[in-house]
Amino acid sequence: MQRRALLKTAAAGALLGSVGVSTSTSALAATGTIDSLVFDSTASQLNAEKEPLTDDSLVAVWAAETATTVDEDGNDDAVIYPEDASIPLVTSDDGVVGFGAPIVQNGTDFGFGNEEFVLNVLDAEADGSAVAFDDGHGQFYDSDSFSQFLNYAEANGYETSATTDLAGALPDADAAIVTSPATAFTDDELDALATFVDGGGALLLFDQSDYGDYDATANLNEIADAIGLGFRFNDDQVIDEGSNDGIGFVPTTDRFDAETFDYFADRPGIAPPELEKGEQYEVDVISVTDGDTADVRFSNGWVDTVRILGLDTPETGETEENLDEWEGLEDESYLKDRGDDAAAFADDLLGDETVSIRFDDEEPLRGDFGRLLAYIDVDRDGDGTYEYPYNRAAVREGYARVYDSGFGQHDSFLEEEFAARDEGLRLWAESDPDASETIRNGEVTEIYAPYAASVRTTDGQIDAKRVPVAASPTATQQDADLTYDGDVPLVGIDQHARVAMAGSTLVDEQFEDSEFPDDVSGYGNYAFLTSLLDRLSDREGDVLIDGGHGQFGADGSIGAEDAAPYLRYLEGVDLGFEQVNDLTGDLLERGRAILISAPAESFAEEEITALREFVANGGGVVLLGGDVPPEHRENLDAVAEGLATDLRLGSGRVIDESSNLADRASLPTTANFDDWYRLFGGYDADANYKGPRGGPGVPGKSGKDPGSGKGNGKGKGHAD
Repeated sequence: MQRRALLKTAAAGALLGSVGVSTSTSALAATGTIDSLVFDSTASQLNAEKEPLTDDSLVAVWAAETATTVDEDGNDDAVIYPEDASIPLVTSDDGVVGFGAPIVQNGTDFGFGNEEFVLNVLDAEADGSAVAFDDGHGQFYDSDSFSQFLNYAEANGYETSATTDLAGALPDADAAIVTSPATAFTDDELDALATFVDGGGALLLFDQSDYGDYDATANLNEIADAIGLGFRFNDDQVIDEGSNDGIGFVPTTDRFDAETFDYFADRPGIAPPELEKGEQYEVDVISVTDGDTADVRFSNGWVDTVRILGLDTPETGETEENLDEWEGLEDESYLKDRGDDAAAFADDLLGDETVSIRFDDEEPLRGDFGRLLAYIDVDRDGDGTYEYPYNRAAVREGYARVYDSGFGQHDSFLEEEFAARDEGLRLWAESDPDASETIRNGEVTEIYAPYAASVRTTDGQIDAKRVPVAASPTATQQDADLTYDGDVPLVGIDQHARVAMAGSTLVDEQFEDSEFPDDVSGYGNYAFLTSLLDRLSDREGDVLIDGGHGQFGADGSIGAEDAAPYLRYLEGVDLGFEQVNDLTGDLLERGRAILISAPAESFAEEEITALREFVANGGGVVLLGGDVPPEHRENLDAVAEGLATDLRLGSGRVIDESSNLADRASLPTTANFDDWYRLFGGYDADANYKGPRGGPGVPGKSGKDPGSGKGNGKGKGHAD
């Protein structure tokens, strides 16, 4: 393997011209004003009495007006800003600047002006070029985490050095940087900082939000006390659902005090390399976070975070593990140990190595958190060919499970996971799905149908005898193209075609989150859906879900990653749950039935043919809809047509002001069941669900062929 000795920071000027920085002096490089800043997981600041800061003379940057503050760690130690108050994110007092978040750590989206802003702060507050970075107080965001910005600063004339003895380094420094110190400063160190600031030294203090209680706010406030600053740090988190970079805890803002502070000049910033699918890029791994995340440096000095594609390893450290995602595993401490094993495996193969990364044709270059989504290949034998695929190896060797997104190699990765499971390798050594507790399988008295649409037929209103579940009588529809004579149908059955259509995803885990205001565990969605699948199918095997048509991350659609609690339920009734992306491959044969959520991408004719063969051989299909974009509804209806059923997804949203979750009319609940369909007593593998009610479809026929109109169903039992 190729192993390089990596420098913490590049020599001054080594990256000039390679990361988009200017070779001129900082003053000449600055033109115009930066547009906006992004703060990932940020806290706010307070006044010296730890009350809301209203002295605008100390505030350089405020959050957008739509921002709010929350006590994310639940310790009741956050000061909550009033609704109409401006929330400070960056404050400045006599050469000391406080930041609510470490806004220039590696992996920051430098398409905003963050690096330019912090460099401007150094220019404005430091009287010289020597910058000391404190690495001596247990910081999570240490100098390595800031290496990209430090390289940028050096390319603009600064000399940076990391130190574990900040007090000893201060006499030779013009500026110092301290990020969330996990270890408190001693009295001597606090005196040294106060003397440094009194002598004209610049001090940059970076806080972070209290999520997970890692922010070390008290230690930063001890520094502020020792120096006598006019601001303090708040033990809170700022949320902005109106102005953000994709999610509320990553607020963006352009509310600057440019008249008071010379921090906002627009200047050449850090420019990322231009990356394309189909290309390979040689990079240096500068740190390994865990088994599925690493930081890499490109040849031009750009540092980025790679979320290693197609796999998920157990969490390490204090991060809470979602046990529902791990088949047959319910011991968090066991999984934590396996997470440490995976991190060691990754560090051994990738740490300090030169590797090759490449991208997937079916996935975006970056995920929701701005991280690169990539395959990593290792030159294990040192011949320069990068022949060893880390992603696939981590799955095959039992260090990881397959992450069920839409990536192109999903199904072949899943075959590797099956092999690792069968052999009981590493994390699968204690996996025992058969021992899973039976949960949530009692009598179905009520279900919830979030963001539901109605179910109809090609002729319009569906026959009520084919509707096992309808909305409550109090429900209505918005923007619907069809008015129903009776209650709005939510589930329709075509037993002859072995197809059902549901107007909601039914098993979306977003409503299982502990922060969701209502407990949904008493609703019978899981038992009802599983009984429905069993009614439609006439074969053994797993419950499958389609994930190869853009469902991952699409509004109103779900894949396996969105239904992890349903996996745990199925284990408890001795069924497996797997995602299949390629319906023309071998994995479809594993299933007794398949869920198909509203697809963002249309099905190819050969995929429809494979589904018809699956149904002809006894497989059942449940189409999951909802209030989805019209093109997604059209794609779902096209699948229904291809399977020779007359079921279709209605338009508009079903709302219910009386029966709903969390007092939200868009999350209707219902007990409006047709008990003739024996789908409401809890799933029982030996139950007789079948009956003569059906539809016009014929199993395995093309939607273009009208067929005979009566399939035999081949049920395991007979109706009473």
